[in-house]
Amino acid sequence: MFAAAEILAAIVLSGSAPRPESMSLPVSFRNGKVTLAGTLFLPQGTERHPAVVLFHSANGGERDFHAYQHLATVLPGVGIAVLLYDRRGSGASTGNFNTATFEDLARDGIAAVRYLKTRSDIDRRRIGAWGVSQGGWVAPLAATLSSDIAFVVAVSAPGVTPAAQMDYSATNRLRTTGWPHEVVEKAIRVRDVVNDYYRGRASRDYAQKAIMQIRNEPWFNDVFLPNGGNLPDDPTKTKWRGQMDYDPLAVFARVRVPTVFFFAEHDAWVPVEESINNVRRVMSANPQVTIERILGTDHLMENGIPDSGGETSRSYIDRLLAWFQRTIARKLPTMPPPSHLTHR
Repeated sequence: MFAAAEILAAIVLSGSAPRPESMSLPVSFRNGKVTLAGTLFLPQGTERHPAVVLFHSANGGERDFHAYQHLATVLPGVGIAVLLYDRRGSGASTGNFNTATFEDLARDGIAAVRYLKTRSDIDRRRIGAWGVSQGGWVAPLAATLSSDIAFVVAVSAPGVTPAAQMDYSATNRLRTTGWPHEVVEKAIRVRDVVNDYYRGRASRDYAQKAIMQIRNEPWFNDVFLPNGGNLPDDPTKTKWRGQMDYDPLAVFARVRVPTVFFFAEHDAWVPVEESINNVRRVMSANPQVTIERILGTDHLMENGIPDSGGETSRSYIDRLLAWFQRTIARKLPTMPPPSHLTHR
């Protein structure tokens, strides 16, 4: 859980000026039997503020995950409230992430929006969703399930199915670590067999034999097989079976609110060119869609060594703030110059 002093300390350490005009307070809200715990970061002032709700990445279940901190340190200073919360089954929140569907996660975020609508300091007409990676699938889904979501920010949202995304990730990892084309082809063939087992199209023995052909290879862990290649007795009850063929494009096509997609220059986890082309194609009926590509960043819009938790990209934050200014600003103060932006 964040404290205001910790946030200010992070700002000072990052070399930016403190922003005392914001405050934070603990909050909780419910989605059915699940209680979600979070922190609400509020701008200074008595007017009703627009707000952003977090939708998590698969590996960032708690509100203090580094990729979310720029929201809390930057947006309140320009008049936008931010609600970060622990995903179900993480931190102080109840529930079970391992059994949650994408719709479950979307409705958790919608519950956060409903909570914000009860507050007198939040503009109920300007509450939106910000999601990264898996959250870039879930945030648009939430916008199709609730008319209370006024805008969507999707960061590194794969424009392909989870199965195709993981094929890309394995291919990219093997290639960047120097393995030849023949190894990549063999790895993807095994991924295909294993995925077919989860789909009910291949026998367990057949899938097990395919796995055993590569289990002792030095590149085995870079194939990213579901459950580490340990086959379940009943794949129909697994989370991968329920998610692997999820079609994000069918969801994106139904989004009708202002939406911005941010993609990295090169992404170890997302086929960027394919995703951009697919997003453009399926969202052509929505004139309020913006696609931004940020040079020099990784999957989480951070600089430095990819996936190492580096400083959030200044270019990404500049463009995010500019998009907010165009889209929901209305009475927001002027955006700060780059030297005042905070990234961690």
